[in-house]
Amino acid sequence: MKIAIVGAGVVGLMTAQELSDKGHEVAVFDRNGAAGEGSTFASGGIFDASYPLPLAGTGSHLSRFLRQTRGFSSVRWTRLGDVHWIWQRARFHSDALAARREDVASKLIQSGIDINVDLIAKHQWDQEQSFGQTVLLKNEADIMAYEARLPAIRDAGLSCQTLERSEIHAIEPSLAGNDSFLKAIHFPQNWVVNCRQLVLNTKQELAKNGVNFQFNCKVTEVVPGGQPLLRTESGGSMSFDHIVLCTESLPTPTFVRLPLRAPLVTISAYALSVPIREPLNAPKSAIRDANTGITISRLGRRIRVCGGGELNMSNKLHHDKQLVSRLFKTLDQYFPGSASYAAGTQIWRGSNTHTADGLPLVGKAGVPGVWLNMAHGSNGAGMASAAARLLCEQIEAKSTHLAGEYLDPLRFSR
Repeated sequence: MKIAIVGAGVVGLMTAQELSDKGHEVAVFDRNGAAGEGSTFASGGIFDASYPLPLAGTGSHLSRFLRQTRGFSSVRWTRLGDVHWIWQRARFHSDALAARREDVASKLIQSGIDINVDLIAKHQWDQEQSFGQTVLLKNEADIMAYEARLPAIRDAGLSCQTLERSEIHAIEPSLAGNDSFLKAIHFPQNWVVNCRQLVLNTKQELAKNGVNFQFNCKVTEVVPGGQPLLRTESGGSMSFDHIVLCTESLPTPTFVRLPLRAPLVTISAYALSVPIREPLNAPKSAIRDANTGITISRLGRRIRVCGGGELNMSNKLHHDKQLVSRLFKTLDQYFPGSASYAAGTQIWRGSNTHTADGLPLVGKAGVPGVWLNMAHGSNGAGMASAAARLLCEQIEAKSTHLAGEYLDPLRFSR
């Protein structure tokens, strides 16, 4: 079949990879000049199957709502739509529903790790990667919250090890700041990878296999049908058997009118990327501060520090200086002397699209010939490959390796 993919981030590239492997004729369109220029560009690269839905929670609807508001670094409380979305998010994560959704998300990420590790080995790519993430627990509330999650994490087939402070240095020898946390939990199966490098390796392999890449090409309209049409800003019009939208947000009605009522928001986060000055002082893999949500990961010769959560502020012109300062302080607190700031420090701000239930939109878009693989949230890179395989199976009308009903784009419209 002849299939078009709109979007050349990690989700679009992995979708192209799955479809191309099955022998389909694939064309990828992106308005940017290269692959991985959007939210993929400077992600933390942590495939975290143990914590797949960061904004989930337990307790009453109100307590979940209050907990989730604290998960954002910036919310415009005067925007009632944003407050309503957080309230919806809290409703979707009731105790009865959250466990099943977290299981689906965890399986997506676990499957994605397996797919990508096999892909790297198959092509023998030079890929920056490591295994293992250590979560630092600063207080008794953090410890109780995580210990309550451990049975479900183990039931999902994930290994984990609770560590006392004296045991942590066997995992992360250079970790400092012992007086700032009480315990830690180590997840050896979580994967850390340079996502942009993975995307570029995938793009190079796909190009060799005949996938047609159209960069600096803005798609302006998709016309659904048995042979859906794709129109570009330059005036071109092409027909395909299927068109897959892997864009960062839902299309506007002028692009394609879809019968969806998916409650979506954008959440922006910050990334600090800095060269390693002294490898012995740098992290071996990745850590996460459970209290602040800030992660520190090692990507080859650089360290990536990520954190923050600005709700629906993707158009904000200026960086949150206080939050950026916190990223620097966190790195210096836990890995002092590891960073060479003068050698080329980069600060990046990117946005991800989130649904109210935390799971992506994968499947039929509700109009003929158009499919969605989008809204993967902050674990987008982790879910991308398994979601792409699921979508390929759906397009080919085959049995799926994962349950797709929880990801159905029309689930909010019922």
